[in-house]
Amino acid sequence: MVWQHPELLLALWALPLVAGLLWLAERRRQRAAERFVASRMAARLMPGASGVRPWLKGSLVILGLAALIVATARPRFGVYYETVVQRGVDCFILLDVSRSMLAEDVAPNRLERARSDIRDLLPRLRGDRVGLIAFAGQPIVQVPLTTDQAYFREVLDRTDPTSAPLGGSLMGDAIRKALSSMKERRDRDQLIILITDGEDQESEPLEAAKVAQSRGVQIFTIGLGSSAEGARIPIRGDDGRVRYLKHDGQEVWSRMDEKLLQEIALETRGTYVPARTTLYDLGKIYDEYFVDLARGESRSEQRKRYREQFQLFVCVGILLLLAEMLIPSYPPASSRELPGTSS
Repeated sequence: MVWQHPELLLALWALPLVAGLLWLAERRRQRAAERFVASRMAARLMPGASGVRPWLKGSLVILGLAALIVATARPRFGVYYETVVQRGVDCFILLDVSRSMLAEDVAPNRLERARSDIRDLLPRLRGDRVGLIAFAGQPIVQVPLTTDQAYFREVLDRTDPTSAPLGGSLMGDAIRKALSSMKERRDRDQLIILITDGEDQESEPLEAAKVAQSRGVQIFTIGLGSSAEGARIPIRGDDGRVRYLKHDGQEVWSRMDEKLLQEIALETRGTYVPARTTLYDLGKIYDEYFVDLARGESRSEQRKRYREQFQLFVCVGILLLLAEMLIPSYPPASSRELPGTSS
């Protein structure tokens, strides 16, 4: 037998208290009768309860409550096997971890905002295989395609600018890495979600997008950061002080390249999401644009199941309590000695 909520069985410890209260109530009834009339006359003037009747009624109450408590713990026994087929899409998330993603025009910064949005997306990917590629000057597969979201979250929380070697931002290489890491499938949709500030160092992302389009892989691009003013890239020293990245003595300002992200999405019949510096819900975007994706069969397996049996205990508990209510507290009048009669 297995229990869905075994912690609720702790309520069984309250039954001795209930039994004590029932016994105390019976004692108080008897003492009240003794104060009302002399003990010698009590048997003649007041209906008495047999010695067995209170114990029987009390036992029914205790057993009925016990059965209901057991039912709340959701007992399951009786094994059967169920064929479970998991269906889903293949989705690689490409996360830009270059230094420009540390810009703070998006609170708290672009990278942390992207990680938060990915966490919001994961509940929508139940049954889907999802992978993570961190890229800067070189793309690195952090998580291969998997349905293990706990592991995915663990790796995502550790992903930062040190997760990908070399500086820069090579979106084209990241797209090609995702394509090479996804086995081509025709029975299910495959897609790439690219989260970046849009900067690229001549990695030919449009050429990579054309390869994705030939394979039927859609690319959805999400642009973070300001496309107008841009933002400086903070660097925190060991002393905790903040300074800003410089090149040739000038502070570097990072601006999002919306045009490139739009072209990548358009090339693959995907969608560009201009998040910029505003709030957006990646989970809702997934629901809106990905609802019609073809989910192929990822695996089929036999799973051991236990039958729910709480209904049995609910019925037993209710029947016991009803039986207690139907048993009168006192014997019928015909079986009691009436006042003034003698044998």
